[in-house]
This record gives sequence, C-alpha cells and structure tokens, in this order.
Amino acid sequence: MFKLKAPKTQKARLQDILNVSDSPQYKYVLTTDKSLSEPSKINIIFNEKDTDKIIEIIEALVKKEDKMIQVFNAVGQKQVSSTLIEYFIVENDEINTFVGQEKYAIKMKLYEIEELLSDKPFIRVSKYAMVNVNQIDYIKPALNSKLLLLMKNGDELEVNRRYYKSFKKTLNI
Repeated sequence: MFKLKAPKTQKARLQDILNVSDSPQYKYVLTTDKSLSEPSKINIIFNEKDTDKIIEIIEALVKKEDKMIQVFNAVGQKQVSSTLIEYFIVENDEINTFVGQEKYAIKMKLYEIEELLSDKPFIRVSKYAMVNVNQIDYIKPALNSKLLLLMKNGDELEVNRRYYKSFKKTLNI
C-alpha cells in the first residue's frame, strides 16, 4: 500500500515512527524529498516534524482500504480487519488465522483468501500458509534454502524452498 522514499539517514527512523513497511504493490509514496516522488503514484510529501499528522493520514488510508474477514471461534463469529491478522494456516483441513494469540477458523479456501487479499501485504510462504508481511518481526535463515519467520505474536513459520525466491523478491532481500 505504501512505499517510503527518504534519504538513507532518515528512512529507518521514519519507518519506525510511521510504522510502515514498503509494499511490493503500492499506491502511495511517502517522502520527505520532492525529487523522490513518482509520477504514476499518489505522493505524500511531508516534513519530518509533521510525522504525527502523517500517522493520522496513514491510519485513515489503511482503514478506508482495509478488507474485513469473517472469522469464527467458540464464542461465535465476527469481522476482523486484515491488517490485524498475523497469518493464515491450514491445520487438519481447516483454514485458521491468528490475530495476536487468538485463533479463529475461516470458511474459505486458502487460494480464495489469497485472491481476496491480493492487493494487501500478504504473501504465500508454503502450500499451507500465508503471512501478513507487516506482522513479521524477524527473518532468520534456516537449513536447505529455507527461511524462518518469527511473527510479532511469537509464532514461527517456515518459508518453504518453493516460495523462497518469490518471498525474497517481494521483500527486496
């Protein structure tokens, strides 16, 4: 959804303050330098001192363009914002999702979820799992050309070899 373009000295600091990560398919360019704007995108040019206002704008844009997913648990059903979802995983022929430490069931197929969230920062990491890129805390190399993802909720997922290259390409690593 966003791409932050700023001088190297500012970029890491601004990413932490604004809590944004670069999306492979983005609509909005956030920049502190007008020369870094992109003609085919929506550019938001700001001064670093105005980060509070930019955070409000980002939150409004995310809410406006967010997709709601219907989930189920023992209590009942509810709608959950896709930005809050950590990952989707197939367990015992059921699709489950995790929002923090809460586990929910979903009555959709993984490929249907993938199509629904194709414009969101989700990426397939295995035949059985799809993760929210913004919910990844750490990425560690594993054996046999695999990666281990440590999610913000503390869970660990593995990027299988089949998805390794596309995962690295999507995250520009």
